Amino acid sequence: MANHITFSAQPRTLLGKKSGQLRRNGQVPANISGNVKESVAVTLDKSKFAKLYTQVGDTGLIYLTVEGQTGERPVLVSEVQVDSLTNEPLHVVFRQVNLSEKITAEVPVESVGEFAVKDAVLVHVHDAIEVKALPTDLPEKFEIDISTLTEVGQAFTFSQLKFDRSKVELMIEEEELESPIFLVQEVKEEVVEEVVAAPAEGDAAPAAGAEGATADAAATDAKAAAPEKK
Repeated sequence: MANHITFSAQPRTLLGKKSGQLRRNGQVPANISGNVKESVAVTLDKSKFAKLYTQVGDTGLIYLTVEGQTGERPVLVSEVQVDSLTNEPLHVVFRQVNLSEKITAEVPVESVGEFAVKDAVLVHVHDAIEVKALPTDLPEKFEIDISTLTEVGQAFTFSQLKFDRSKVELMIEEEELESPIFLVQEVKEEVVEEVVAAPAEGDAAPAAGAEGATADAAATDAKAAAPEKK
């Protein structure tokens, strides 16, 4: 990202289970890993970090300052653990990077425009794409205009992505360039055939007129059994 985004953190002394005290006070425990000799424990303002993360996501470069330390640390958000009920951040891991070395990162894929193909569904094959670039050259996201997909069988592939190929490399094999990121598929209605169960052996229903035939046969048997009158 072109903007120079800064954020401040404080050194953290409460570790492990004691981190719960920080959360109750509106703080989020965090660690800085990556291009460092050892992990650095810090704490963040929860509300301010939530706004920051909305802005930068996982690929936006942040220049982090830690109170009491000199200089800025170029970092990316590597991991955010959230509360399953409140969706609030519980713990953050920053990845410190070397600005002169290329890194790999997952860039999110977002759709823009409206999909309006009748009797079809848009299949989102990839939610993110792995790339390699200098930290300052990482795309914030890949935007794909899905309104350009107008018929069944049409796809938007890796080869159609727009980005600076001199600075950013897709981490895929060459034969995958024509693989779809979005794919238009026909909606097929399920045909449900009515199946009539065959009667069990010995339980066959009498055919039409069978009941009368059975009665006639019984009468004939009875007549034959009666003694002949002289």
